[in-house]
Amino acid sequence: MTTDARSHRPSLGEEAYVALRRLLLEGDRYAPGDKVPVVELARELGVSRSPMWDAIARLEAEGLVEVAPRHGVFLVRFDARRLAEIYETREALEGMAARLAAERAGLADVAALERSLAEQRDCLDRADATAYADAALAFHQAVLRIADNATIARLLEALYAQTRAMCRGMPTTPGELAVRRDDHAHLVAAIRARDPDRAEQVARVHVRGLAAGAGRASPPPDLPRRRRGRE
Repeated sequence: MTTDARSHRPSLGEEAYVALRRLLLEGDRYAPGDKVPVVELARELGVSRSPMWDAIARLEAEGLVEVAPRHGVFLVRFDARRLAEIYETREALEGMAARLAAERAGLADVAALERSLAEQRDCLDRADATAYADAALAFHQAVLRIADNATIARLLEALYAQTRAMCRGMPTTPGELAVRRDDHAHLVAAIRARDPDRAEQVARVHVRGLAAGAGRASPPPDLPRRRRGRE
């Protein structure tokens, strides 16, 4: 292996971080507040404790896990007040991202967003809430790429992950999903029209709707593990 190839190889800590993050955010293995078995997962992922704890430190900084001395590591628990604060922050950041996207989008960007809308519609037609959650997240990430602001993107990606981890299993009705998809369509229309004011307004209203839905759907003590959660 050449020196150049070695220099581009991910570190064990980076590999552990990516693998552990995927385990916590995807599938139904862990519910909000669950203890994360660090030693067991280190063996499963084939890494030593050192890179595993490096990964956990990064996830703690992102707000995805909570480390309790002498008690262990836990996936972030559901916290209504914290979730409300996350949505307040998301409203401001997503509003600005939408404004920038409307100012900077090209024809290819709009076409990509329209393909995402079609994918979301297909998920709704199939009544696949998990696939819709994935498609909706990809839509928001596409808007961030068009906005082309690395700071906003970094902050929102962390907030998206926290929302997804905290709200896993919260039920969402088909009607709620349809409203969200319509919000996305209105946002694409504003971006296509290069209307920053309208794009920001639509994005803010959309996030307020997500927050209201989360507030009405606080999880029961025995959280079901069938869906990955909200946008």
